[in-house]
Amino acid sequence: MTRHRGNSRVAWCVAALLSLSAGVARAEPSAEQAAAAEALFREGRELVAQGKLAEACPKFAASQRLDPGYGTQWNLADCLERVGRTASAWAAFREAADMASRAGQAEREAKATRRAADLEKKLERLTVAVRAPADGLVVRRNGAVLDAGAWGAPLPVDPGKHRVEATAPGKRPFSAEAQTAGPGNTVTVEIPPLEDDPAAAAAAAAAPQPAGPVDPRPDAPPRPAGGGDGDGGASTRRALSFVAGGVGVAGVVTGSIFGLIASARWNRAQDEHCRTETLCDDKGVALVDDARSAAALSNVGFVVGGIGLAAGVALFVTSLDDAEPAAARVVVMPALGTTGGGLAIQGRF
Repeated sequence: MTRHRGNSRVAWCVAALLSLSAGVARAEPSAEQAAAAEALFREGRELVAQGKLAEACPKFAASQRLDPGYGTQWNLADCLERVGRTASAWAAFREAADMASRAGQAEREAKATRRAADLEKKLERLTVAVRAPADGLVVRRNGAVLDAGAWGAPLPVDPGKHRVEATAPGKRPFSAEAQTAGPGNTVTVEIPPLEDDPAAAAAAAAAPQPAGPVDPRPDAPPRPAGGGDGDGGASTRRALSFVAGGVGVAGVVTGSIFGLIASARWNRAQDEHCRTETLCDDKGVALVDDARSAAALSNVGFVVGGIGLAAGVALFVTSLDDAEPAAARVVVMPALGTTGGGLAIQGRF
């Protein structure tokens, strides 16, 4: 039996039928990235077997960043839980459940969801309370900026000490260290009103001030009578818009066909030739490889299709008589539904 780490590719390809038609795609890893991810995964498994969990977790995390896969995500979450990083493990299991959900793998989703639910009961939380926020206040937790929307919320954190810092222009910085209080408990760090920093205020007052506003825009050259770049330019752009739109439609159709092929081959491999998500016989490995190749072609088709459709719309709009530019407006956005997706184009001319 051969280990294979490709399930997330085909699952992503199915999701692409909805999202990539808007021209958004995630690049496939290069051959070197895939090889490095495989080597890191195996090294992580060997370290786990040797009981070196603290060294194994970063290997799984690095492998997942290079080439995301459900199996790697699961091993990362399990490793984090075993070293006591409950909040990180909880988030990792939730991500594994989300990956399985996107792939339509209900059993794996339920398994990861159960592990996350068990961990949620043990979470320790930290609240950063800001009573009087100064202008330009920036709050950091363990060096990372804490969004203002998270102030006052009891957020899950790994057990141990956590450093909270607050800075603002013209104010003296504040810092404090908090120790978590055990499973199910919440610790609060309150940031007081920051004191004025006389040295910073003096430096700001001594800084030279600009003489006045300067209009950076050069004088615009006179526009030709009739607006735009002439009827000939508008006609050319309009013709090109239909060409680009045709290329876009062809790209979306091609992406859809190869996406369906990838899904069919992946499902056949899992149903007939794979014992688990990572153990397949030779035929199963061949089918999964074929599925990944089809998924890559699907990606290209959707990218080309999205670019072609967007370019076609832009060319068509600019081909209109621009004597009244405010009269032409177009909005392109993804449209998702229960049976499929694509592009929604709204506008007025």
